[in-house]
Amino acid sequence: MKYIYLLLAVGFLTVSCEAKYEGPTETLETLPVSQVVMPIKYAKDSITEIPVQYIRPTVCHSFYDFYYERSGLTRTVAILAVKENGGSSCPPSQLEYTATLKFKPANLGTYHFKFWTSTDAQGVDHFLEYDAVVNH
Repeated sequence: MKYIYLLLAVGFLTVSCEAKYEGPTETLETLPVSQVVMPIKYAKDSITEIPVQYIRPTVCHSFYDFYYERSGLTRTVAILAVKENGGSSCPPSQLEYTATLKFKPANLGTYHFKFWTSTDAQGVDHFLEYDAVVNH
């Protein structure tokens, strides 16, 4: 039994002597949407693909997921990107990319989409807005 305690003590001492943690090597950032191609047909309980275009600000940014907020029949959408914070430089990149948002309406009605495009100097968010009529 003494040997088990000794091994645990040595293990804890070894772990406590490791190098300091330098912080995260990646951060999550919200990127604005530049363009959306909204389909014209939507069906209840059916998946509709919505192409969403955005600009990657640097080569260190890559698509992670969508920011997707539901409020009644309103959907607010933005791009979530991971930015690598490695020691290397991050050259600017103005290339446009497309991510596909999969929308599966559960109810009939008119869904209102708000795709975030920017925030102005006064802190007001701006959106591209579209309606999606689900009628069958």
